[in-house]
Amino acid sequence: LVENNGNSSNTLCLQGTIAFHYKGNTYQQLVDIYLPAGYPVRAPTCFVRLAPNMYLKEKHPHVGADGQVFLPYLHEWKPHSHTLVELVINMSSVFSADPPCFQRAPPPPIPPTPPPTYEAYTTTAATTTAAYTTTANVMVSADAEAILAREAEEANRAAEAARRADQEELEQEKQRKAQEEWDAKNLAATKEKLRRKVFVHLQEQSRETKSLLENDLQDQKRLEHSRLEKDIKLLQVTKKELEKQIGVVDQATSEIQEWLRDARSQAESQEQKSVDEMVTPVSPVHAQVLQLSVENHALTDAMYFLDNALHKKTIDVTTHLRQVRALSKKQFLSRAHLNKITQTLAG
Repeated sequence: LVENNGNSSNTLCLQGTIAFHYKGNTYQQLVDIYLPAGYPVRAPTCFVRLAPNMYLKEKHPHVGADGQVFLPYLHEWKPHSHTLVELVINMSSVFSADPPCFQRAPPPPIPPTPPPTYEAYTTTAATTTAAYTTTANVMVSADAEAILAREAEEANRAAEAARRADQEELEQEKQRKAQEEWDAKNLAATKEKLRRKVFVHLQEQSRETKSLLENDLQDQKRLEHSRLEKDIKLLQVTKKELEKQIGVVDQATSEIQEWLRDARSQAESQEQKSVDEMVTPVSPVHAQVLQLSVENHALTDAMYFLDNALHKKTIDVTTHLRQVRALSKKQFLSRAHLNKITQTLAG
């Protein structure tokens, strides 16, 4: 199939005849239906095929010069509502109103020349010349009469053909007007039917949408109500927990306040003690650990201040090294002694 844009493709072709009625007779019209790529989304392409001695009608409203069929049914093709059966019925209706092709009339037969009369051969010898002349005149007259008769017959046939053609054109014009009126009525009825269907469909859609909205609203209300109930229960549980924690905090606060009162009363009753008196080892070993720890930290502080003095150039490098060496030796011994006592206590 070669399309109007020049593209060609291999398609399925359905060949057959479509019956249509014209002037009380039934005729069979040869038709080719091509199913292009993309069918049924794309509309099929139809062509009228001509049989021998047939010719297309010029300026047909639904058939082109190349035989392609143009119908509103094809122009408004929809894959979900249009079918090939309805397409064939539509073409049959259109061809019945206005046939797309006609048969050529056969040429009139040429009448044979009449033979010469028998009397021309039975005359006497004396009258041969006169008889021959008479016979020739009769033959010429007969030929002239035959030619005139043939021309008159041809003229009558031509007039009859012209009269029939005029009648056919009038009939076709009447059928075309009747077809247009029928199409207009059919279109109006189809529009009204479609309008009613659309109205009914919109009403049904409106009712369904309203029902869905009401159901969704009710479901949402139920969900909101259940969510609120869960939130309220959670808040109630949280409230109980907070009240319990508040009670614990109040009890702890009262215990702290009581302890503070006891501590104040004990502080007022006892004399103020120094830090050294307050830290009392429980055994001589612990007293030795405390002494070594104090000595270790004191040596660390001393070396820190020596570094600051060197940085500020208060002392020279030699003095700094000598003092740091002596302090480091003492600190090493203190730490070693402290580690040994710690291991002994841990063992």
